[in-house]
Amino acid sequence: MSGTTSGVSLDCPTTLSSECWKIPGYRYVTYDNSGATPCGTSSINGAAAGVCDRPNVRVSSWIINGLNVVSDPFTDGWNECGQAFLTDLAATLNTWDPFAGGWAAAVSDVCAVHLRSRALPPTGTEYGVLTATDVDTGQTITFTPDVTVVPDVYYRRITEIDCAGVTTTKWLDAAGNPTAAPNPNRIVECTVQVTPDAQATPTERVRPRIRRYTGAVASPNFDAFGVVQSVTLTVLAGTVRIQAAGTGATSSSPPTGYSDDVTVPAGVTLSWGVDGDSYDLALDGSLLFTGTGAGSDFLVHWTEHIYTDSD
Repeated sequence: MSGTTSGVSLDCPTTLSSECWKIPGYRYVTYDNSGATPCGTSSINGAAAGVCDRPNVRVSSWIINGLNVVSDPFTDGWNECGQAFLTDLAATLNTWDPFAGGWAAAVSDVCAVHLRSRALPPTGTEYGVLTATDVDTGQTITFTPDVTVVPDVYYRRITEIDCAGVTTTKWLDAAGNPTAAPNPNRIVECTVQVTPDAQATPTERVRPRIRRYTGAVASPNFDAFGVVQSVTLTVLAGTVRIQAAGTGATSSSPPTGYSDDVTVPAGVTLSWGVDGDSYDLALDGSLLFTGTGAGSDFLVHWTEHIYTDSD
């Protein structure tokens, strides 16, 4: 028998490999003591309300994964408001969290000061309601969390060889559609359980702010702004009343008295600030500016700490 012999080849193009990759997602759990907010709900006797200045509370339960992790109810103190209150509450949560959520007070544009976890996987531990009783008033206090989830984003990397022996690589999205290659610094294999693109703790930044007020109007109380390092008042016209170091504030009402209460004229600039070391990170105490009449015109500028989940 005569003839020619040719090599046997596979069908082409041929898939050499099909690999699963992902941009890992993450999740943050937040609690807030300001009533109903995007960062959680605080309630008093079942009604959404701000919660502050509770020096004598008995914590009875914290539901995690459907179970109460507080095995023995205990009496604790949550002091003042804002940063100080939430720092105390964070200490309570870190004491009883069996999953080490890494709770800390943080500041955001939508919720001001609130309490949040470190970065967690997109699914996993389910944090629920914290319940306590104010021993002094008998009120039941609850904190219900909010959860922000950034899911995993999946890709498939396909390596093929064509009939001419040329190897090519293409990427598909989760629906199987061709897509651009993801950033190689952000992806991991699907079996890897890490979160390289999430911040374990939020990035701290100092942001400048400025506002102008005209007429008989008041600025917000700077004690409620979160972590403020410096404030400067410039009186352009008229007079401005300054009230500082307020006392008598509650969870639902502003200060009732001020130890410092003066009125300053046009042309005056006054500043308050901290030195920024590890002991004096923020101004503390009420600080309120109010135009005394229609001719009042003043600028307030300040710097504040904010926390973001980006580099």
